[in-house]
Amino acid sequence: MSVHPALELRSLHKRFGQTEVIRGLSLSVQAGERIGIIGPNGAGKSTLFDLISGRQVPSSGQVWLDRQRIDAKAPFQVNRLGLARSFQTSSLFPSLSMFDNLRCALLWQLGGRYSPFKWLSGLGEANARVEQLLEQLQLGARRNTLAAQLSYAEQRALELGITLASGAPVILLDEPTAGMSRTEAAGFVQLIRSVTVGKTLLIVEHDMPVVFGLADKMAVLVQGELLAFDTPDRVRADAQVQAAYLGQRSLAKRQ
Repeated sequence: MSVHPALELRSLHKRFGQTEVIRGLSLSVQAGERIGIIGPNGAGKSTLFDLISGRQVPSSGQVWLDRQRIDAKAPFQVNRLGLARSFQTSSLFPSLSMFDNLRCALLWQLGGRYSPFKWLSGLGEANARVEQLLEQLQLGARRNTLAAQLSYAEQRALELGITLASGAPVILLDEPTAGMSRTEAAGFVQLIRSVTVGKTLLIVEHDMPVVFGLADKMAVLVQGELLAFDTPDRVRADAQVQAAYLGQRSLAKRQ
């Protein structure tokens, strides 16, 4: 019996005027795989995430999520079909607590919509799910802290929790450890690993130890094209990748 991909990109192209940012990119991701996406600045990584998540429409090509074509759908429709995305910068309600930020993220998923006639404290299912997320994020002690008062790493963890709140099986993380210290990044990688068990994960990351240590496979983008797609060890040893992006010397230092 054949197994269909959790996410499939078919000959994607994206042009802005005369500039082609994504050039015929095809990629198949199986359920539960963790894919690291790397490439030099301008390689098209963020544009690729925009195309997958519905923020931009391909010039040509297709995006399929669990056998459903999604490249013409709006971001909220893509999210409801099972794909959630975080961004390079946190987007939180600074004057709300960590608990309430997570609860707001859960309202639509649980059918609460944004009704002014419902007491939030009465949403027992949402409250229980928030408590579960706080436990997963290891931030239960900070549940009542305002988002504006959280440390940067804690804000990124809250952003991760908001992304997970939808329950989507496919998660896109865009530079989740950017701006963190080496110690913070190492701890955050362990957090990502634990909270995304069983999910399909695509992660754009410039920190090589982070992405090589987390991913099952690496996709290397150069000038909008897929240069390599293989295991981290094979990508690390690929001469084309070394020449085009990582560099022989810098890559050897990371082994």
